[in-house]
Amino acid sequence: MRRRIITAAGAALAVAALVPIPGCAQPPGKGTPAGLKEPSLAAADAAVTASRNNAIVTASAKCSKAVVTINTVQTVRRRVFNPFFSPLWQDFYRDFMGPPFQEYEEEVPSMGSGFIFDPDGYILTAEHVIHGADKIEVTLPDDRTLEAKWIGSDYEHDVAVLKIEGSNFPYVELGDSSDLMIGEWAIAIGNPFGHVVESTSPTVSVGVISALHRQMKSTGQGGFRFYDDLVQTDASINPGNSGGPLVNALGQAVGINVTIITTSGGSLGIGFAVPINVARDAARKVIAESYPGRAWIGAYLVEVTPAVAKYIGLPDEDGLLISDIDENAPAFQVNLRRGDVILAVNGKPVNDVDTYCSVFSGIKPGAAVNLKVRRDGQMMDGKIPTEACPGP
Repeated sequence: MRRRIITAAGAALAVAALVPIPGCAQPPGKGTPAGLKEPSLAAADAAVTASRNNAIVTASAKCSKAVVTINTVQTVRRRVFNPFFSPLWQDFYRDFMGPPFQEYEEEVPSMGSGFIFDPDGYILTAEHVIHGADKIEVTLPDDRTLEAKWIGSDYEHDVAVLKIEGSNFPYVELGDSSDLMIGEWAIAIGNPFGHVVESTSPTVSVGVISALHRQMKSTGQGGFRFYDDLVQTDASINPGNSGGPLVNALGQAVGINVTIITTSGGSLGIGFAVPINVARDAARKVIAESYPGRAWIGAYLVEVTPAVAKYIGLPDEDGLLISDIDENAPAFQVNLRRGDVILAVNGKPVNDVDTYCSVFSGIKPGAAVNLKVRRDGQMMDGKIPTEACPGP
């Protein structure tokens, strides 16, 4: 029988092969693969654990409970020109062709963000989020949904104040936007794409203050706006973020997110917020004055399309055609009538409904407005009182 002779060197190599080398992973056995095992937080270094709980985490946690989702419904009264109507045959085929204009109502839902800034339930948001809404509901991060009362709006600065009934609400502390520093942390909190995500928990995105005192024009919900003092940030702001707070590292609101520059509809890292000092002043004003509603004159208007101009016999497509009038409203009382064309309000040309609404958004109910009207080819100028229209 042969005997194996193991030298001392061979024995040493054999033993070394069985000794685990520190830092080298061992082959997984038949149990749970090593990569699927739960990490042990207890074994983490204390310094690393502390560094995770940074200023961003603290500020986000401090504010998120007071950031709300705002759902609105606007009942839009559509008036469209009847393509079958002809003034040449209206006396013969009135029942068949119908009236020159057809009307229907449509409920248009919308969603945005806002934040509670007072424990009694006062909420700041962007005016364009609730512009023209007939119904406003606020959903808190704890899943409560409450009806919100519109307190007032500052259209020029795109700021609105709402209120929900209750007390001891969590709220966001308002900071000071006058000492913002370019490059400091900026945290955008809101509910972007909330209709898709279907969650009441706000989303946090982080960037820096990119620039101050920006000016820009915007045409969107609520009509044309010119912003002359915005805070720019590269924190992601997407549809649904509008009205939510822009927060600093101390957990204080330093702005209200209102608009972005985009080529895709999503964030490109160029977002803008109304400075909180501007929003604070606007909130004080509307709460103190308690605006009773939006001004209107009681005229229902149709944009003058080429087809409308042709059938009505208008010389051009300027202005807005009065298609109907509320008989209890100021327009009827000053003898405006169907077929008149409003060309300008307070000297501003109005060729579309958005521009018309934008002008009236800055007028208090009861104040008079100057109208330029064309009737049967003749120009008329005159003042007309306004009254409150229900809804924001």
